[in-house]
Amino acid sequence: MDMDRRQEIEERVYAGDRLTGRDSEELVACDELAWLGRLADDRRAAHHGDRVTFLIGGSQVSDSTPEASPPAEVLRRFAVARLGIIGPRHVTCSTADHTAALAQLALNFGVDDLVAPPDADRDEILHLIWDAGFRPVERDATGNVVREYDPPVPLAERRATPQQVWA
Repeated sequence: MDMDRRQEIEERVYAGDRLTGRDSEELVACDELAWLGRLADDRRAAHHGDRVTFLIGGSQVSDSTPEASPPAEVLRRFAVARLGIIGPRHVTCSTADHTAALAQLALNFGVDDLVAPPDADRDEILHLIWDAGFRPVERDATGNVVREYDPPVPLAERRATPQQVWA
């Protein structure tokens, strides 16, 4: 995709306009994953701020991504899904379908909602969201807020404390 076309799509995204079918086709074929992620994350932030909702248990979401899909392809699909919708609708990632690491990365590619299986560890989900730099908000199956958690510790504050790497 040439620079003029990228700029045209960026202008449309930042104006809050709906993308055309041609735009979506070109985004799916785009190899510039960092650019796609930035656009999708900016659109997510415009509607949801630093909040990421999550649900433990309930029905699992299937995003129809085949198991053999490489992580970059999964992230591209999440980004294009976010860019293709207008308004505060959710883009959900199921931790039953994707690894925790991929789910965490997906938060920077437009995902704003996580669904975990009933046996998932709540603390692990909370730390996954905090470590990605977002504020966790637990919800129920109908989308009602159950609990809002503290925002993440700022990165500069986390870096000020040395990590314990030796046992």
